[in-house]
Amino acid sequence: MKEKTIIRFSILIYWTFFWGLSVIDKIIPDVHHLWVGKDFFALFIKFFGSLGLKDPLFATIALALISGFEVINFVFYLLSFINFAKGKEAHTEKWFFRAILSSITLFGLFSIGDQVFGDRFQLLEHGLFWLILIASWALFKFVSPSLNKGFSFGRKKGLQLALIIGVIITTATSISIIDFSNETFSNVDSAVEGEEVVYGVYKFDFPFLADKLVWEKTINKFKKMHPDLKINYIYTGPSELNSKKKTHLLLYVFTDK
Repeated sequence: MKEKTIIRFSILIYWTFFWGLSVIDKIIPDVHHLWVGKDFFALFIKFFGSLGLKDPLFATIALALISGFEVINFVFYLLSFINFAKGKEAHTEKWFFRAILSSITLFGLFSIGDQVFGDRFQLLEHGLFWLILIASWALFKFVSPSLNKGFSFGRKKGLQLALIIGVIITTATSISIIDFSNETFSNVDSAVEGEEVVYGVYKFDFPFLADKLVWEKTINKFKKMHPDLKINYIYTGPSELNSKKKTHLLLYVFTDK
């Protein structure tokens, strides 16, 4: 396989999966086994709410338009990849250019939205993606012809040893991740036990992946177990208290008899 072909193949695979998984993230926004989606609708509600537009219709329309753009991006990259696999270079470059143009347009819109909503961190992220897309096009289109030479893995001992070590480490890591997932994923829908740290004050240590469903179950179970207590208010622990558990959340419930 030619080196230039490998680089083009890698670029197409990356962006095809990038937009394909982004579309899936819109279709499956909730937390599932081995998948943690992002609730973009809630995020858009927050953004438009900050502008005084509290009607969810605005967030719904904006999210639908963005999702449509992402589907178009995915289809363009997929068509480019299909033509690449068929060896049709002209059609590959045509669809890839359309995909790049559509992508930078979307990230340009993202950047405008970031400035309107005042999200400077996302502005930096989307700006970097915009530049990476331009670099991807330049590398895909104008990569040096000198790279178009044969590339072979061969049977060198060093390469074989590297592959064996890589397979062993990857297998061990995968087993560890699967084992951790099987042991901890039940926390995603299990009620959390409260600990009374001060008289009338209960601490709840919510694990990673715990969402509003876990909170509802926790409160219902707590009220059932303590029918004599009245919940006055709920306090979220400051970041200093969570410094040792970055993926956890501490909540304190203040009660009276």
